[in-house]
Amino acid sequence: MKYRKSITSIIPILISVSCLYVFYVKVDDFSNFFNEIGTANYSYVLLATIFLCVTVWLRAIRWGGLLGGDNRIYGLFKIQMIGYFSNNILPFRAGELLKSFLISKQNNISKSYALGTVIMERFLDMLMLLMMTIICIFISPISNIEEFSIYYLLFIVLGIIGVFLFFYMIISRDLVKINIVRPFLDQFILTYKNLKFGQLLYLSLYGCAIWFIYWINVVLIFKAFNIPVEPYESLLILVVASIINSVPSLPGAIGTFHLGVELTLRAFNIMGNEFSIYPFTTVLHLYGYISLTVIGMFYFIVDKSVGFGKFLKFKR
Repeated sequence: MKYRKSITSIIPILISVSCLYVFYVKVDDFSNFFNEIGTANYSYVLLATIFLCVTVWLRAIRWGGLLGGDNRIYGLFKIQMIGYFSNNILPFRAGELLKSFLISKQNNISKSYALGTVIMERFLDMLMLLMMTIICIFISPISNIEEFSIYYLLFIVLGIIGVFLFFYMIISRDLVKINIVRPFLDQFILTYKNLKFGQLLYLSLYGCAIWFIYWINVVLIFKAFNIPVEPYESLLILVVASIINSVPSLPGAIGTFHLGVELTLRAFNIMGNEFSIYPFTTVLHLYGYISLTVIGMFYFIVDKSVGFGKFLKFKR
């Protein structure tokens, strides 16, 4: 058992370290690498960071709709940020569990119901990723990425959604028969039963806004490096980067994100200067990783309503 746990912990580390090595070993001159990062137009990066915070606010509104009842959006925003902070420093997306714990204590609801709303958030994101993938296929003038059909992206996203639905069916049909876990699963499944179709469509509008802002942000990072890009190219980068998040790796998709984006940029020959791939990809990853981690860490350490002090109080 301990051996299996060790293997499970080591595999994501090995994947990330290997991807980082393959990515950065191609950088011949790190002085030019840092110089290009330093000369980027950071007004675009700052704008992208502001837009990224807007998406977290929209996520807070959407989460409030899933939770039901009277929720302060700013409070949900802070918990969302703390979740990002935790996901970026802890393995196995532990921030999702922390979010569930904090909101269950703050709103006095069951932890399983809270976790159900968090998982429903992820499912809505999968649907939005599916939508963005379909848009990418429709607007793209090419049908292949080197020898691979662009339709493979659609099959991958559908596969991810299929796995999600498969596990949901197992939970709702088989595990609910186990008396020990039945109370937990009843509350968990209640999240989905309470969601009406009209409410799902309404919340999906927030999802559309969130993902279109993500698309805009990719374009802004291209602009920061003065790299011309077609809409379908920037959308493809977003789709690939989002799919990569499902690959086991270190927190924040470190390494897997870099290599995946690099391979996509090379396949489409987007960069006029091939060397720009490395500083561009680094900034594309770091602008979100740093901003969400720092803001989330601030709320976790400083904020008395949902931060570390409140967490310890809950534990007692």
